[in-house]
Amino acid sequence: MQEFTEGQLDDLAGCATFQYCEPGRVVLREGHQPHAVYFISNGEVVVSRLQWDNIYKINTDVPCGTRVRGQMFGEIALLHDCPRTATCTTATDCELLCVARTDFDRILRRTLLDRWAQIQRALERFDYFKHWSSDQVRECCILSGIVEYEPKQKLPVSEGGTERDCAHFVLSGQCMILQCLTVSKVKGKFQLLPILSDENKPGKVEAGGTNERPTDQSAVVEHRFIDVGTFSCGAAFGLGETMQHRMVVARTRVQCLAIPRDWLFERRQNVGNTWQRVRMQLDMTVPSRGRLFEMFVREHRWRRYRKALVQEFVRRNPRQNPTRLADVPIMCRVEQGDSE
Repeated sequence: MQEFTEGQLDDLAGCATFQYCEPGRVVLREGHQPHAVYFISNGEVVVSRLQWDNIYKINTDVPCGTRVRGQMFGEIALLHDCPRTATCTTATDCELLCVARTDFDRILRRTLLDRWAQIQRALERFDYFKHWSSDQVRECCILSGIVEYEPKQKLPVSEGGTERDCAHFVLSGQCMILQCLTVSKVKGKFQLLPILSDENKPGKVEAGGTNERPTDQSAVVEHRFIDVGTFSCGAAFGLGETMQHRMVVARTRVQCLAIPRDWLFERRQNVGNTWQRVRMQLDMTVPSRGRLFEMFVREHRWRRYRKALVQEFVRRNPRQNPTRLADVPIMCRVEQGDSE
């Protein structure tokens, strides 16, 4: 309900009626005529659709999503003046707010149609969705949303994912991939430490890692963040690719189309294992932790060598120019930082 204005919320509060439903209550039935739309004040509702079972030769209800607190259901049939497109059944004790069709047309129709058109325009920008049917586009518009992130804001992307995790398709702006390398430094030498989590099996070590944390008291453990790459307009991520010690952060103001990952990986939307191929391409493009650590060590050695070379050159060739640093205007000075 965040997309509605305060005036719309006030109007809804004046015309909505309260309805309590016990678990297992069918609120909407697929194929019935629509008369109202519902908002979930508390509880969870399961959305299912009839599908033909070729084995038993009957139609069966197949779950295709859930609605939780703060979400709305039943608006599609009212927007398009058609029978109910799905069955909605309460999974828990639910408290619902019911808005009649006349109030829906007066308060919400224009806002929801604009949101619907915005998501359709976003889908048209990606070749992945050009061959989808009208039913797939309609269902995607129901489940998806357009989200915005401010610069330096972390995007909710995980590796394993949960039922409600979303795949992100960048509409504008840029996101950067940050890899965290946990390293120990002993006597000037770096060593990559393994990822310690409940998910890793004992003895399992990343390339370039060790089996144990350093026991040397002089070892200094550091976290080095490396900018691995950029997701720009037209990119897709959040498909379950490797994200160990890795995060996606908005480099600029970013606008993304967020589509539920579990729905996207269903057979109808995943013809030819499209999304597994995109995920594989992402994993092949972004370097692994071991590879990034090798690049980090090589860069560190080069910086040390370059610094020593400059110092040796200055020692052998003392400066003859009497100009001091204070003689150079501040705006003209260029100082090179030391990453050691």
